Amino acid sequence: MDTGVVTLTRTWFDEHLQEAYERVRRTGHREWFAKSLVIPAFPLVPVFAAFQGLGWYGAWPDGHAALGLGITREWQWNHTDGILFLHSKTQQLRSEGLPDTTPIVAGLAFSQDSPWPGWPSVYAAIPRVHILSRGKAMTVTVHAAIDPDHAWEHYLAQLEPIWQTLTSPNPAGASDPVPIQVTSRPSRDRWRLEVERATAHIRSGDFDKVVLARALTLSFKEPVNVSVTLDNLKVQNPDATVFGFRRGGAVFLGATPELLANVQGNRLDSMSLAGSAPRGITPEEDLSYAAVMKGDPKTQREHAVVREHVRNALDPLTESITMPDAPLLKRLPTVQHLMTPIHAILKPTASIWSVAHQLHPTPAVAGYPVETARRYIVEQAEPFTRGWYAGSFGFSQLNGDGQWMVALRSGIVKDDTVKIFAGCGIMAESNPDAELAESDWKFGTMLSALELEGELY
Repeated sequence: MDTGVVTLTRTWFDEHLQEAYERVRRTGHREWFAKSLVIPAFPLVPVFAAFQGLGWYGAWPDGHAALGLGITREWQWNHTDGILFLHSKTQQLRSEGLPDTTPIVAGLAFSQDSPWPGWPSVYAAIPRVHILSRGKAMTVTVHAAIDPDHAWEHYLAQLEPIWQTLTSPNPAGASDPVPIQVTSRPSRDRWRLEVERATAHIRSGDFDKVVLARALTLSFKEPVNVSVTLDNLKVQNPDATVFGFRRGGAVFLGATPELLANVQGNRLDSMSLAGSAPRGITPEEDLSYAAVMKGDPKTQREHAVVREHVRNALDPLTESITMPDAPLLKRLPTVQHLMTPIHAILKPTASIWSVAHQLHPTPAVAGYPVETARRYIVEQAEPFTRGWYAGSFGFSQLNGDGQWMVALRSGIVKDDTVKIFAGCGIMAESNPDAELAESDWKFGTMLSALELEGELY
């Protein structure tokens, strides 16, 4: 970002923040500060990658992007029901005078029984600085809770690391890392056995479907360049939502194709995404793969399970639901899916938080029945912790508008190590070799972003 623009932006906010601070000192009453300024656009990815505090980044297929830096207010729970409490928190903050457009960014683990160290089951925060980018302009908003008992320097110190990063974003990490070790958990052979074991459980009637995942851990000589990886994800996956969430020295990032919930007023958009096929090298081969997927009874049933579950889960929260009779195709660079778009009108008592709670996790990432499949995954099937992989993440404004995604095609970066994930829906007739090949296609999203090719695992 241009140093002169940063200086002018900082001066503008300092002046308005000082006016608010002096008013609070005169009245003795605590006050929320939330001011916005429109400035010329600049690249957000290097800033996100360089900032060492809490940060989040999102970039959508329509071209708009958002960045949150620092913490004004945060909440966390170690059980996934905690997301329901966020509705009451938003109502309280609105009553305290924060604008309806104030963002809350949040993430939700796949299961409260499978957390990453230092990453709670539910985490939410109001960023200290929030930047929304559209085209050639962006809106910068600063949030602060001004208390008469704090000195003026306290508020300057909260913003100083952010201004410094905006002035000179120098992300750490090698631009072209070479892996020195790759570990697969479970191993390829062990995963085939897990698929066979899962199909036996399904045939025995223990559950109808389960989603089994693999994890690859890649170690490098140098720290991974988060900025390059995110930029690659954006360029290589124009139809996906690219995201990053930094917490405790680690960055969770990816390019997900799956929308959990988009709420605008009382209108809800969601989707069912289940059933996968590779992309073809030629258009004819691509169409052939899609035709085989559409005609495959296993894939049809896998998709139908997710579709009906989402409809039934949304029913108590909605006044009406509409969806097409047959699924559509959603094509990504390395894989194509069956996708049913879902549109609904929410009841007045529903919120984006209750929708996210009701839908998470879907059969597309857990299986069916959902709770039975989730317990099997966590307690028996997978020798690693999913953490926020196959969980959900997103943001909401205090007025309830917002968007949540399912955290797929993703990995977690910490210094010189990356762990990436890929999962497959297992049905009674699943073939272990075919499911293994499918997981390989899905690893391709993150491996390509890391600029890695070939058989690494």
